[in-house]
Amino acid sequence: MEQAAHQTAITLAAMTYMMAGGIASAATIKVGNSFGNQNYKRLQRFAYASYHLVIIFMLFFAVIFTLFNQYLPYLITNDINVVALAAQLLIIAAIFQLFDGTQVVGLGTLRGMGDVNIPTFITFVAYWIIGLPAAYILGIHLNEGVKGIWYGLTLGLLTSSALLYLRFRYVMKKTLDNNLQDNINLLI
Repeated sequence: MEQAAHQTAITLAAMTYMMAGGIASAATIKVGNSFGNQNYKRLQRFAYASYHLVIIFMLFFAVIFTLFNQYLPYLITNDINVVALAAQLLIIAAIFQLFDGTQVVGLGTLRGMGDVNIPTFITFVAYWIIGLPAAYILGIHLNEGVKGIWYGLTLGLLTSSALLYLRFRYVMKKTLDNNLQDNINLLI
């Protein structure tokens, strides 16, 4: 039953993630184009617009998942026990998808700026060092079951999202500082 509830809820959450993935792909292209042209004001506009767009979209569906968590699982299954547990997982999904959307946009913007090694390390730490052990502890050791595993997933996504955003801010500041220094050197 837990596996069926997980599959039901993750199928619904995956539909919203596809939109976030599309926004991230667009961010990669637009940020990469702006980065290549050294148009950093435009780069910032596209990056922040991507973050804002994905947050608005994911918040909208977080509300939908929260308000209709008892009904949405019926789109996939009629098993009342599966629906009851999937409804609980949709509440967790409402939370984690906010972090999932922002982390994928963070990856997209950094990829557009040519920064891939540190973000790879960040996601490794967030998922394998933080998220997976947390899911194991919450789900298995603390007997929370599938909900504990989903909370661990949420913690991993939160970590990834926050660290990738901080990385974006750092790379953006470094890029702007280098650009300013290059402009000063041209004047001298």
